[in-house]
Amino acid sequence: MRKHFKRRFEFYYQSVAVYAIALIIYAVVRGTFAESEFRLVFRDPIVYAFIIVLAYSVFILGFNMLYQRDVVVTDDSIILQNRFDSKEIKLSEIEWIRVGKAKRMKVRGSFRVIKMKLKDQMRAVRINPVHFHDEKEMTETFRELAQKVGSPAGSRWKKESGHV
Repeated sequence: MRKHFKRRFEFYYQSVAVYAIALIIYAVVRGTFAESEFRLVFRDPIVYAFIIVLAYSVFILGFNMLYQRDVVVTDDSIILQNRFDSKEIKLSEIEWIRVGKAKRMKVRGSFRVIKMKLKDQMRAVRINPVHFHDEKEMTETFRELAQKVGSPAGSRWKKESGHV
């Protein structure tokens, strides 16, 4: 088994498009007609705010496209890779895997978080399947891996996974 999950960029494209359209519409609405010609207003602080938000969105899109983060799951390992580096995590190095709901998100839907506790690290590795193509298959793949590795005991596991 070798499953490759690629990062999504649709949200970033959409946000850049929405901010650019909003900037254009606002600039056109605030523009002035003087001496039978149209002049755009760029000295407005709201235009500056739009430009800052648009530049930030373009920067984040470029950063994510540059790094191209992917997750590859094989029979005996999980590979977290980007364009410049990759980290292979053997199943024997994983203490537990949890597939549950994100605590901080109060949104309806299947927003899940995958947590992997490695034996040699204090903090768990977090993966949000929503950010990858074919999130349902990714969630199911990690559930299968959680059964192979073993799940943590206790009520916290039941609470997080929604099996209350």
